[in-house]
Amino acid sequence: MNDLEESALRRALGPYAALPAEILPVTESTNLYLKTAARQGAAGPRLVLADRQTGGRGRLGRSFQSPGGTGLYMSLLLPLPSGGPPITVTAAVAVCLAIEEIAGLAPKIKWVNDLFFRGKKVCGILAEGAENQVVVGIGVNVRTPENGFPGVPVAGALDADVRRDALAGRIAAHLLRLLEAGDAPAILAAYRARMPLIGATITYTRGSETKTARILGVDADGGLTVDCDGHTETLRAGEISLGSGQFASLL
Repeated sequence: MNDLEESALRRALGPYAALPAEILPVTESTNLYLKTAARQGAAGPRLVLADRQTGGRGRLGRSFQSPGGTGLYMSLLLPLPSGGPPITVTAAVAVCLAIEEIAGLAPKIKWVNDLFFRGKKVCGILAEGAENQVVVGIGVNVRTPENGFPGVPVAGALDADVRRDALAGRIAAHLLRLLEAGDAPAILAAYRARMPLIGATITYTRGSETKTARILGVDADGGLTVDCDGHTETLRAGEISLGSGQFASLL
């Protein structure tokens, strides 16, 4: 099934149909592709999609399985936002809006940038700096590969009748619209509404120390506020690690 066609992508982009965009049959990493383009003078916004990645990466350097024909692997090169919540928060909202619109499904957000559906992780988001710009990489498991997701028991797929080009276009359009509007309270409200973990008890790792805490909410800067032994702490994505497995029954 060829569901990565430029004409369908541009239709889905709507008012952003003129966005510079490329569809690649294979690349090492769409994030790496745009970071290289930025070093060579490219300026965002710019979009790239790939049918397959040979070296897809997730947060903390983890590998991201990227087989052909089943997943959506896309990256956007963007100007640095001037304010508002972290761009991964805005991107998570954009992906949710696109999936809700295109597939009629309701994914949930695991702070800070993973999406779950039916207890399985279906999307990861990775933002990286690129020559005074930012590259936002988004990987969505649209269909389950023939051999599943070996070695990644938490991974799942939307398994909906969805074209990858249409989903990519709507994700990009929603993300660009949200960034242009710059309505931080609305973005955070949409994020919180899709993160049904308030009150849940979690474990997290900071450095070599593992703690248990109860989630209180998400602050205006995208930090996760928790109650740890009667003390309120704010967790930042770059300094802690949350294992996805503990969220499977909650999302």
